[in-house]
Amino acid sequence: MPGKPRRFVLLALKGEHIEPRLLSSASSLCKRMDAGLDIMLSSGEEKPPPLLEKFIHDLQLDGIHCRLTQQALLRSKEIVRYTNTHECISTVMIDSLGSWATPEDEKGSDPWRKLDCPLVVAIPD
Repeated sequence: MPGKPRRFVLLALKGEHIEPRLLSSASSLCKRMDAGLDIMLSSGEEKPPPLLEKFIHDLQLDGIHCRLTQQALLRSKEIVRYTNTHECISTVMIDSLGSWATPEDEKGSDPWRKLDCPLVVAIPD
């Protein structure tokens, strides 16, 4: 397997339901950009869902460097903070803006506007 890539796509996922179409889009974007995939999973489970485990395995077989971070509660502002402090992240991909909205977002604060790289919304609301 080649060395660690210089850039990564960050894929933010909620553990309850992962759209296979989102995973496919993330994989395609990584291949087009010649980038690795950094996955942040919001889930209270100990292990990632089987679909995600298989996806990571398939990425590794395709030679795409992949890393997974899992935490019980992940919010959009944490994704933005992580991305902005890791200059290797070139793009952030999420399923939809609505799935990452939080009550504090309704007060007019849009954490995504502070993102220092492009945001790709794979499944429009």
